Amino acid sequence: MLSHDEIQSAISARLDGEPAGLDDAVIDAHVQACPECSAFQTRAAHLSAALMYVESPHDGMSPPPDLADTILAGVDPQWRRGMASRRAWLATARVVLVVLAVLYAVWAVRTVGATDGVAPVGADGLTLDPQAHPETVRALIETAGLRFSLAVGLAMCAWRPQLIAGFIVIPATLAAFLVGFTARDVVLGWFAPGQLLSLVVLVVTVFTLVAAWVADQGLVVSQAWRALRSDPL
Repeated sequence: MLSHDEIQSAISARLDGEPAGLDDAVIDAHVQACPECSAFQTRAAHLSAALMYVESPHDGMSPPPDLADTILAGVDPQWRRGMASRRAWLATARVVLVVLAVLYAVWAVRTVGATDGVAPVGADGLTLDPQAHPETVRALIETAGLRFSLAVGLAMCAWRPQLIAGFIVIPATLAAFLVGFTARDVVLGWFAPGQLLSLVVLVVTVFTLVAAWVADQGLVVSQAWRALRSDPL
């Protein structure tokens, strides 16, 4: 998978009239789908147009020998630092998402293990013991399935942050749902420490997903905020 730096270097080389090293269709497809590289191309194109001709001591006006370095150096340093900062935040968030995915997977396995002894069979080995709780077993299995699904979803989001926008609604809704029931249990005196742990992990999951999405789509968020403030610059 091509990185932003590779695409941006290819854009600069193409604007400079040099071999880009990548097919134009590949570059254009990436730019169309990537707000960061699209903004870079716009800035670089404007700068390239402004520097297309420079004064020459021989024939008055001639193209500069190499625009690539000039274009890269001319891009707003603060903007480039912002890109580097967002990439660092995104890398950190992706690591946390992987850790959370592993945590949910282990949690799911432990939940399945908790079903042992909850629904024992009778002496004949065929019928349930009168003290069995098959409903509890089903609830535990469904909980384990939900936690394993969250583990898979978080792993996919860590791999492809673009998927976060479609996935985050699940843990966010679950967290909001549990907040209400946890508040009820606190009022009625039914609160258990395990409830708090589950809620805290879900809240951390949601905030990590938000942080990863903002870091990955930071340019889009920034442009939307500027549009709301009517400040295009």
